Amino acid sequence: MAVIKKILNNNAVLVRDENGEDFIWIGSGLGFQKRTGDVADPNKIEKKFVLQRKQMTEKFASLLENIPTQYVSLTDDIISYAKSEIPYELSDALYISLTDHIANTIRLYNDGIVNINELSWEVKKFYPKEFAVGNKAIELISEKTGIEFTEAEAGNIALHIINAEINSNIGQIENTAKTAKMIRDILSIVRFKNKVELNEESLAYDRFVTHLRFFFKRLDNRKETSVENMLLKQVKDKYHGAYETMKLIEKYLDIHLNEDEQLYLILHIEKLINRN
Repeated sequence: MAVIKKILNNNAVLVRDENGEDFIWIGSGLGFQKRTGDVADPNKIEKKFVLQRKQMTEKFASLLENIPTQYVSLTDDIISYAKSEIPYELSDALYISLTDHIANTIRLYNDGIVNINELSWEVKKFYPKEFAVGNKAIELISEKTGIEFTEAEAGNIALHIINAEINSNIGQIENTAKTAKMIRDILSIVRFKNKVELNEESLAYDRFVTHLRFFFKRLDNRKETSVENMLLKQVKDKYHGAYETMKLIEKYLDIHLNEDEQLYLILHIEKLINRN
């Protein structure tokens, strides 16, 4: 018997069993007209998530309060496929990061903003198994939502899988002392410029740090581009504080960010400061 610990939405609940273990159950109507302390109906379970760490379960539960459960089911299908194709253990954190990424990417797409990935060629060449999973993922997304993404999004999803690989040399996103210092410095710039305290446990914080790690990973191989991004002006005007923060980061890094890099850094900064 499992008792509802928290209702996440009409179709998702956080439950605790008789052994004191926490689970996330997803199923049509599981949370509908229920209260904390009610017995959850096991007959309605469509997906069941058992994450290794309590903190991870709580973060996943927090995510489910703000996104449609269909994205969680979609992510679970992608991860199940990944586990069948990739010879490395995948961290449970992938359920959080990839669900969040897919929900955010679809939201941006519906707002007319399409994610790019300037690492797609490198991912396709050096991580073919992960890239193949990314391609399968965009097929599943198309089947479930009708949205057709390009190989750039396959590369984005592959990067999340690479980042979640455990005990593999290729799966370790560069974590040198230099990189760690750069990330700390950039977070300090965001704090002081916007006069905010950042919630280091938030999904926005995790997403921002992951974005920086991926960006630093490709710094040595990046190419200057003069391609104009039509959305940049609109975003600059709308998120002026985030734009000014981006310019300070650009100055700190002592590089010239191209317009795509500027755009996505601004979007990450805006989400980071607004979630605090």
